[in-house]
Amino acid sequence: MQRSISTQAIVIRRERYGEFHKSLALLTADLGLISATAYGAYKMNSSLRMGSEPFTWCLARLYYNPVKRTYKVTDLEISDSFTALQQDVGTLAAASLWAEVVQKSYGAGETSSVLFYLFLDCLRLLSVAGRREPYVSVQFLWRFLSLAGYQPDTSVCDRCGAPFGETRAARYSPQGNAFLCQACGVDQEVTLPAGCLRYLDATQSMTMEAALEVSMDAASLGALRRMLPRMVQGILEGELSSLRWAGAAR
Repeated sequence: MQRSISTQAIVIRRERYGEFHKSLALLTADLGLISATAYGAYKMNSSLRMGSEPFTWCLARLYYNPVKRTYKVTDLEISDSFTALQQDVGTLAAASLWAEVVQKSYGAGETSSVLFYLFLDCLRLLSVAGRREPYVSVQFLWRFLSLAGYQPDTSVCDRCGAPFGETRAARYSPQGNAFLCQACGVDQEVTLPAGCLRYLDATQSMTMEAALEVSMDAASLGALRRMLPRMVQGILEGELSSLRWAGAAR
């Protein structure tokens, strides 16, 4: 690996390191999810100060130490800080939830470059269309499940093979991470109105921009907002702590 590297990156997390430094988690287009140190970034006159804040999209110039296997940030050329989404509690909570998913999935492994562009698209859309935040979040979580290889089949019951069609409700089974028909499901499983699966099917292959033009009834939207974080938590095998904040911000 080259010692001097340039890559598109989004700051996922930053923590104080020592008195003046920042330890960053960066989702990159080329290297996946990495940790990097921005030395002196807390100093008021540091050129790294603004570019090392959460959700900033930048061209990151890094130095890689092959002996210690560590990255040092040498420059952050800001492309967008997405300040609009950080001025609203709801949109900031949504972006924080996505960032936690990125961290706990280790950048979705081999599909990290695709996840980078998905996350970037969602930040862009959220910053200009905050009122559509529920739909942006649904799309991010559903597409993340696809990237991670855990997106369940929306066409037929996983147990009996009966097709759902356009009018049949479904149930979600967390044990099998699967959609079941009403006959195969049990009462404690999440019930999804027929509009949920119709929406997921219709928007699956659309661009993010096109998908946000498609709406669903309030009951279906509410069901997906409850179910999708639960599905993601299941495959990550751990609680998403930002869900408490995201739920309070709705």
